[in-house]
Amino acid sequence: MSYYDKEEQETVIIYEPETKLWDIYTTVPKHINRLKSEAIATILDSETDGEGKTIALRLKVEKLPSSYVFNK
Repeated sequence: MSYYDKEEQETVIIYEPETKLWDIYTTVPKHINRLKSEAIATILDSETDGEGKTIALRLKVEKLPSSYVFNK
């Protein structure tokens, strides 16, 4: 298996008011690479293909880096 098809790729960011954490899930290769290289949080779950390539990633963070804020 390789990366998900373009039609199936997504990045979902949800804020959980009760825990005050951001839950991030992505299958977009660019976002996966960025989240892994910036190490903004501990990875909760990851999905890999048969070759060991990460094709999905989920993590939680207390604060999103300023580069992740969409409405400035």
